[in-house]
Amino acid sequence: MIVLVIALLLLAGGGSACSAIRDVAARASAVPSTTGPPPAANVPSGPPLATASPPASTPLDTHDPASVAADCFVRWQSFDARADSGPNAGLPRARDCMTPDFFAQLSGQGLGDDSAQGPTRAWLELQAAGTRSTVVVLATSPLGGIDTRATGRVVLLLNVRRTTVSDHTGGRVETVSNPLLTLLRQTDGTWLVAAADLANSYGDAPGR
Repeated sequence: MIVLVIALLLLAGGGSACSAIRDVAARASAVPSTTGPPPAANVPSGPPLATASPPASTPLDTHDPASVAADCFVRWQSFDARADSGPNAGLPRARDCMTPDFFAQLSGQGLGDDSAQGPTRAWLELQAAGTRSTVVVLATSPLGGIDTRATGRVVLLLNVRRTTVSDHTGGRVETVSNPLLTLLRQTDGTWLVAAADLANSYGDAPGR
């Protein structure tokens, strides 16, 4: 989360961040993130993800873990600093697709907005720049190609493309990432996201 905000500020022209903040961002990048907009990919976007077309829009199927994972990740991770109250604004949008324990874990980390202190300076600068970031899930696949839905637990690897634009710079930045989501089947047969690993260390999801 911290890494993305710092990176976006640099891209949006707020590049006067001090070395202490950069040190914090560097340390954060070494730890898998589990909340907020994910860090940008470390390599430039390129074929096929950068040029891939999003899959055709289909209604959400809460009994299909891949459908739930894609829908939930988009709602959770996309943001618009012009309208959102803070970097955690995606959490309420995705609350109904997460297990109560996972939602409570993310909410309790206290990143971004703080009701006592108000929005962070970084978020205020994103607001001033008119920055918004849209996530598209291009593909999902079971980790290792093993479908474990029969067990009531499935781990999915996502191919994600993030497009970030800013009114301040007028530029457009596209990055790719490969987050890992764990989903659990509920008693009514629906699926909810129970964990997420945004470290991008699991390779590229097939099936584009």
